[in-house]
Amino acid sequence: MDFAATLEEQLRRLIGETIQVATDNNLLEGQLTDVEDGTIELLAGAGGYERETRTVLIPLAAVNFIREL
Repeated sequence: MDFAATLEEQLRRLIGETIQVATDNNLLEGQLTDVEDGTIELLAGAGGYERETRTVLIPLAAVNFIREL
């Protein structure tokens, strides 16, 4: 069984949910909007006092952990 394919399959079940993704340099929190071709697409808040959101693309190879909130 291919772990990467299994992980993508599990993540697709979480589309629309709020998740937390940790990489070596960032801890991001936002709504999972898409998973394909080894990449997570997350709609994350800009942080601070801003009310804007941004789309963040994260390669699965860069992910240390993912947590559903």
